[in-house]
Amino acid sequence: MPGYTDDGTRHYLTDNAIDLHLRVQLDSNGELEVAGAGDREIGTLLQKSTGTTNESVSVRDRKAQGTHLMVAAAAIAANAYVFGAAAGKIDDADNGNPIGIALNAATADGDLVEVRRIDPSELPADLGLFIDDDFIGDFPAAATALSGQGAYNWAKTETNGLGVISSDEANGVLKFSFDAVNEAATATLFMENSPIDPTKGGTAEFIVGIFDIGDDAALDIDFGLALNDNATNFDAMGERISIHLDGGNLSLVCKANDGSNNTGIDSAVDVVDDTYYVFKIDWNDLSDVKFYYRAIGATTWTRLASGTTFDASDLSSTLTPIVMVEKTTNDTTADVRVDRITVASGR
Repeated sequence: MPGYTDDGTRHYLTDNAIDLHLRVQLDSNGELEVAGAGDREIGTLLQKSTGTTNESVSVRDRKAQGTHLMVAAAAIAANAYVFGAAAGKIDDADNGNPIGIALNAATADGDLVEVRRIDPSELPADLGLFIDDDFIGDFPAAATALSGQGAYNWAKTETNGLGVISSDEANGVLKFSFDAVNEAATATLFMENSPIDPTKGGTAEFIVGIFDIGDDAALDIDFGLALNDNATNFDAMGERISIHLDGGNLSLVCKANDGSNNTGIDSAVDVVDDTYYVFKIDWNDLSDVKFYYRAIGATTWTRLASGTTFDASDLSSTLTPIVMVEKTTNDTTADVRVDRITVASGR
């Protein structure tokens, strides 16, 4: 039976051993797990869990009034802005996931820090890079080319007059649609002056729906981060992190290429057509880039290809958020819709 709490604490179940005061989130089963560097935790653990099956432990909600005790990942100066760190900890390294202000100093990994939580709007202008575009009112309705300029400096390109549409619908949707003409084609949304330094860490979220996956593998769909764009082939770019789909196949493929390491794994997760999802890419640890997805309105993420390590340690160039739909010479159709793109990274 549902209940409620009004004192900023709540009990949750977990099978995981988690230390006191670590940042925690809910896994796909609704149980507690340690939050990663880029994760937006639900709160901090007030009661150490031992790993016993279905153990009930108390969590201090992230929105609870007052200050919060957290665990440092390294030395932190008093009054420093702190950000999410791996293993449920915090650090003063800006990764685009601000947590708060340290009210006391930490001298080493494992020290406790009293933190006053803050909203990202409270950050100084020189901390954090944030991009959030819902595409509302950005583009003329039923335009036949990706023209116009929205709130952010997007470049929108298409080739061969393929009926690419920018649609100003109720929630703001950018639509890439290929017609049944037997020709090579591309449609791309990106930022020409790539703003993201991958070495600073960060996360990117894309609300995307596949409304026509086509009928031939000549069609490729990618969204993620990459070097500017490419006129014909997303995979020709030497540095990129993306979620990929092949024409005629709704299975999600995770890809990372840093110029030295090149990994592409079919996650064996199929999306449903005509349905929007939220996809997240987390590069706070470049040696282990992570990919997630969730249904619209869901509160927990499902990690894609969790058994694979996507090493992008050698990424060095600035990257852009990008969506690219392409096909080699073929008459397959396509319909890919982008509802929102959100990026938070270190500056």
